[in-house]
This record gives sequence, C-alpha cells and structure tokens, in this order.
Amino acid sequence: MALGPLRALPPAVLATAALAAGCGGPPAATAPAHAAAAPDDAAATRAPEYAREDAAWGKFHSKRFQATIPLPDGRAWKIDDHRGPELVAVHAPTDSRLTLVATQEDELMNRQRCEERARARGWVTKPTLSTVEDQVTVGPDAYDSRVWVAVDAAGEGGALEGHVFLFGAFLRRCLLVHLSTRVPSTKDDEVLASRLAVASARIVKAIAIDPLRTTDDASVPRDKPDIRR
Repeated sequence: MALGPLRALPPAVLATAALAAGCGGPPAATAPAHAAAAPDDAAATRAPEYAREDAAWGKFHSKRFQATIPLPDGRAWKIDDHRGPELVAVHAPTDSRLTLVATQEDELMNRQRCEERARARGWVTKPTLSTVEDQVTVGPDAYDSRVWVAVDAAGEGGALEGHVFLFGAFLRRCLLVHLSTRVPSTKDDEVLASRLAVASARIVKAIAIDPLRTTDDASVPRDKPDIRR
C-alpha cells in the first residue's frame, strides 16, 4: 500500500490514511475522539456521517451485474439498476453516489486494463485528485483489484469531495466501482475521513460476487433488500 502526496490534504484525512496503512485496511466508522465534547450547536451543523456499527445497513443485489452491495443507512439510498449502462445508487443525506458496472471483455484482463476501461468511461477526469490510499488487493472474490482513495479539495463553493475507486479484473471480466461523497467545506474534513474509511472497508471492498452457476438449478442470492429505488 502506498500513500501519495499528502501536503494538500486535511489533517483528519491524513490521520485516517495513516491508521489504514498501519492496520491493513480502513477502520469502521467511528466518531472523532473530541466529538462528544463539542457544543451541541456545533454538532448540529456538522455534515452527516454514514451509519454506525449499530445502525441499519441494507444490501442490494444486482441480478444484471451479479453482485451484492452493502449500504449504510440502507433505506435512504435510491438505486437505478435498469435505465442506464451502469448501476447508480444515490444517498442524498451525505451527497454520495455509487456507480458500478461489470463488463465482459474479448481478451484476458488485468487491473490496469480494467482501469483503462473506467477512464475511457469518463470516471476519472479531475486533475485535482490527491491520493490518500492506493492498494492492490485480491477481491471481491478472486478479482485482481486496485482500490484507490482520493480527495479533491478544489470543489465548487469550497466543498471537499472524496472518492473510492475499485478497478478489478477476473479472466475476461472487469468490475468497476466508484463511490463519491462530498462535505460542504474543509471544516467537515473529519466527517469526510470517516466516510471514506467506511466506503473503502465496508462498502467497496465488501461487495460480494455471485458464485458461478455451473448448473441450471444452482442457487443465487434471494434476499430482497429493503431499499427503495
């Protein structure tokens, strides 16, 4: 795992990146240590975080892309898995957007070629992204993947935006995932750091791929997530 240029990143984001590097992966979402002591009015104006350990999570299964995605605050996500070439899930309370697509290719793929597919789709266009974490991993399942976490501090109106990308390859398939989330300003950098930790460890890296069906009666995921579209 490599940490990229850090000088332009908010201190809280850097702390999350350092912790992730030392532990082998980002931690589950936890409140900053000093949050409990913050004044009530300050807490009320903080940007919302993702769900806590004890909060409701949902799972969405995409039959089209044969993948199951865990989502914090599951009921609040609006998901479109039919109208476009990609699955798109939007969480309005945190200004978050998850995009997923699995492609069938004509040649054997690797993570670099799959990343090229993502860039060709226009997924990585901003020159102002600063790397927080860059990891090569195996997963989901047997996919050879790159997980890239980055921050864009040049958002419109002073907004701070975080991104988690997964570029995965398995035989002749690519799995591409992009989760973006935004906070109003650098004052909410700790909230953004918390979201990115959850997004990387518990959403993107936790996506499950359907088992290969070798017979017509092979089982497929049947759980119907309670998530509205």
